[in-house]
Amino acid sequence: MKKTGKWFASIVSKALIVILVILLLPFAGQLFQLILPGITGEISTQSRILKQKLESSQRLEVTTVEEDGILEAKTDVIILGTVGKTTIRYKYKASLGIDLNEVVLMPDSDRILFYLPDPVILNDGIEAIEVKRQDFFSHAIDKSTETLLNEQKQKCRDQYLTDPKHVEKVWADTQTAFEETLCKWLDSYGERHYEFEFHRKEENKIEPDGKKEMNENVLTMGSKRL
Repeated sequence: MKKTGKWFASIVSKALIVILVILLLPFAGQLFQLILPGITGEISTQSRILKQKLESSQRLEVTTVEEDGILEAKTDVIILGTVGKTTIRYKYKASLGIDLNEVVLMPDSDRILFYLPDPVILNDGIEAIEVKRQDFFSHAIDKSTETLLNEQKQKCRDQYLTDPKHVEKVWADTQTAFEETLCKWLDSYGERHYEFEFHRKEENKIEPDGKKEMNENVLTMGSKRL
């Protein structure tokens, strides 16, 4: 009788354990993070925080540029040749940045990956410091100073957005400014035990649901652990 009672109690206790496991299974991930937070829990928690920050932010200025230059424009007429010349000493200033809403965040096992959009001109301006004109005939056929400056401003924009030398410098500044922003957002959470990793978004095909198709020539930029 006693053996039968023990056997029955054993069956009941095992059944209760199975039922308890089934009931707690949906909360297992959360319980695991509470009991053993580790890197996985830290990444999961802080990636959600960063995603909310990115979604609620707009543009981030990553660098500023300033350029002093000289442009020359000649006015040529058929047969007569050059009939006018304008020389302008100018100063160009620009602010470059990225749209934080376009950043794609992807948590991994030991790091958080960020796919950053290409920097754009946030605002810029150009002004004439000195203007010299040599007109042999009439001002009517010359381009105005404003027109010449607007044309030069567009050339400066293209230079900082497409010239490889400037593009690499702006990309390096983008990573630095973006990482500093992330660290400020997470400052109150103490020491970070995982890495940030930055990629150019255009070098990867990022789908709307966050999945990615890696390009064969993915460029992994500097990541840092604090």
